Amino acid sequence: MPDRPPARDPIETETTGPDWGLALSHTIAPLRGEPLATLSDARAYILALAPGVQHQPDWQRAADLLIVAAKSKHGLDLEQATFALERALFFHRLLPPRS
Repeated sequence: MPDRPPARDPIETETTGPDWGLALSHTIAPLRGEPLATLSDARAYILALAPGVQHQPDWQRAADLLIVAAKSKHGLDLEQATFALERALFFHRLLPPRS
């Protein structure tokens, strides 16, 4: 008898769509704009960047991980997306200095 693939969790199916309302693993306060608390906040922040900035690798990586987190809804993906966003903000000097 052939092996069957494992049943998919209904929460993880593509039919439910991405959940942009999920919280980041922690709130990020960039120098400009409102604090970023959700995937939606982070998405709007990136989309508001100039096109030349949006297409830089660190912002592309952050955007890709935001999409993965919104689709998967898994905690680890949310942590990775938060880290990538914070990293992009740091390298573009858009985070306040730590005290």
